[in-house]
Amino acid sequence: MFSKEEDKMVSLGFNSINEGFDEGVSKAINFLTEIGTYYLNERKESEAEKTVVSIKEIGKAATLQGMANAAVSAIRALEKLLQGSIEQNMQDIAIRVLLSFGAIGKTAAEQQMEMVAKLAASVLGKSGNTAALLNRERETMAVIIGLGEIGKAVTRMKFPDLSENTAICISCLGDVGKLTAQKNLEKAAVGVELMLQEMAAVAMQENLQNTVRSITNSIEEVGRNAEEENMENAVIQAISALQIIVSNAGNRYLNDASIAAKVALESFNELDIINDEANIKKIEAIRETMRALWVDSI
Repeated sequence: MFSKEEDKMVSLGFNSINEGFDEGVSKAINFLTEIGTYYLNERKESEAEKTVVSIKEIGKAATLQGMANAAVSAIRALEKLLQGSIEQNMQDIAIRVLLSFGAIGKTAAEQQMEMVAKLAASVLGKSGNTAALLNRERETMAVIIGLGEIGKAVTRMKFPDLSENTAICISCLGDVGKLTAQKNLEKAAVGVELMLQEMAAVAMQENLQNTVRSITNSIEEVGRNAEEENMENAVIQAISALQIIVSNAGNRYLNDASIAAKVALESFNELDIINDEANIKKIEAIRETMRALWVDSI
């Protein structure tokens, strides 16, 4: 439960957004960052989580009002709380923060605030690499979800084919995916492939051929790394995603993208892997876990 002072500062943040008053938003975020850091140091998890949620909601509201500076301040504040949660080994708070980057970044993309979306994606990419290297699979999954949601949102904005922000999301997902495969984090590797597949679906709807080709390359790379580590489910998901791209891209006359996916598929043809019901259930369970995490964060 927040104190009266904390409630007052949260109200100041939202009221300042309504008035377009950057200094008021900054004051509120600074206060919440300080009190959130205190809660982390004291290991008061529920209070720290409420602080994270408040900063996220202020960041989203600022984005909806076109207040880029305030949105950036919210992201920077969350970065500090992420560092504190890692230092205190409070994984649930870290996951909440990582999903918050995704929520702000997605909102920014939908408002065509490219700089804010780019910052959120970049912070997530860096965090994902760190989490994967440290074998923190749950945190890595949160990064993957955030990057995917930002990626789908920027792709829907119909920027020129393969916009900078779309390319950043694909690149970050690909890098995280390769690391998760190398570290034997199979659920996370499958998660990357699922998010890339969802991004490809959006790109095909928008007839963004170069975007689809770039996504295809990332899926293939993650799948090939997974194959080297004998991660059967990740290989199966890579093959499944590529097969869907071949079919759907062809149906939409995205011939170059369809051909690229066919070529990528050929590299997996020698693998003796049976896509049985057990594999399908495991992959669907990962998909549902990711959906539930995201729904809980927005």
